[in-house]
Amino acid sequence: MTTTTPAERRFDVHMSPKDLINIGIFGALYLVVLYAINMLGFASPIAVLISLPASIVACGIPFMLFLTRVRHAGMVTIFALITAGILLLTGHPPISFAITLVCALVAEAIIWAGRYRSRRLSVLAYAAYSAWYVGPMMPIFYAPADYFSSPSMQMMGADYTSQMQALLSPAVLIAFDLSTVAFGLLGGLLGLRLMRKHFEKAGLA
Repeated sequence: MTTTTPAERRFDVHMSPKDLINIGIFGALYLVVLYAINMLGFASPIAVLISLPASIVACGIPFMLFLTRVRHAGMVTIFALITAGILLLTGHPPISFAITLVCALVAEAIIWAGRYRSRRLSVLAYAAYSAWYVGPMMPIFYAPADYFSSPSMQMMGADYTSQMQALLSPAVLIAFDLSTVAFGLLGGLLGLRLMRKHFEKAGLA
């Protein structure tokens, strides 16, 4: 049975320069993967529903690598503040920012429960964090007219907007929302597998 030292049990939120560098590096990698895959959504509304789950899975790789550097509380929350803040500045609704912070706190609690060493709980933490994906589309539930008349949607053209409006029914949105955790688990498992197969040999994890 694995025991923990008092230092491992302490709820430490002190950030070293190395911690902040790791947050910045992996936050940037996470956003690059996120944007690169979600750019495919510009092709058609159907591509949106393909690219979003694909990005959840692919983003599991940089996030799981990031978690190998996390050894105390607060790092995931700062990661979320930075990445969600950038997404907010690029058009995501404020509710998405709030949901991301809640997801980050849940992920923090999960990895703390594993004393920052449990890889299985790290996978679960990524799945919980991935639930933030429900945020960007949340306004469709309570303010659909504003969402589809927003500048970003109008920029896509009338045909694209009408197709998107027809596609994103409440049933489709609920199904997507529920699937985020499942795709998060897949992404976490993918990241874990790649760590064991490649990154550990290269000394990156």
